Amino acid sequence: MSRILLPLTLLATLLALPLTAPADDGSTLLNVTAQAQGDFDNDRMTVQLRVERRAAEVSDAVAEVNRRMRAALDRLEREPEIDTRTLRYSTSPIYDRDRSRTEPVAWQVEQVLELKGGDFERIAGLAGELQQHGLTIAQIHFSLSPEKRAQHHRELLLEAIGRWQRIAQDMGAAIGASHIVPKALTLHDDGLPGPRPMLAMRAQDTVEATPALEAGQSTLQVTVSGEARAYGAATLRTLERR
Repeated sequence: MSRILLPLTLLATLLALPLTAPADDGSTLLNVTAQAQGDFDNDRMTVQLRVERRAAEVSDAVAEVNRRMRAALDRLEREPEIDTRTLRYSTSPIYDRDRSRTEPVAWQVEQVLELKGGDFERIAGLAGELQQHGLTIAQIHFSLSPEKRAQHHRELLLEAIGRWQRIAQDMGAAIGASHIVPKALTLHDDGLPGPRPMLAMRAQDTVEATPALEAGQSTLQVTVSGEARAYGAATLRTLERR
């Protein structure tokens, strides 16, 4: 009795992606899925700085926060290559611990400033400089720029499609098909990760105002799935029961 021996990896693929019964035209439907994944150096840095002030009078806290933020924005106007924007602005009442007074004993005002760009050293240096003028680094993110993300996504897409083709060919060859015809192919959104927080800190001493950084990498993944028709496959006979 002759036997057909399949490599374990190919056998696992066949089990994971079952074949349907032959179609009316004599072909066999193959359901194939393939993935491609890669780690890529981050080229985008985002820094969020916070300015906050607590005072007995809300107007005093607001005035001080506005003064420091305006000074920071004036400084950043000389850095056109760095994207700058202000984020949330909050005003919160502070009560005494035992709540013996219904009125606030103080007010806390906070505003966030965001810097974004590709010159890591320049942004880190500016963040350190701003810390010496009353701002505090709240968080630092590294990510891929939209241009780099699109470039790497296309590379992975081509790699995933190539793998899809090879798997379909291996499956067809395993059942004795003479040729494979792709019928449908779908690109799945694998939910690419957002910016990765690399650093969160409180106010630093003046001597160490500029943080030491490592940008790291981002992981991207592309998945494609689809159908192919295998033609010319030999009829597979089942063993007779005794």
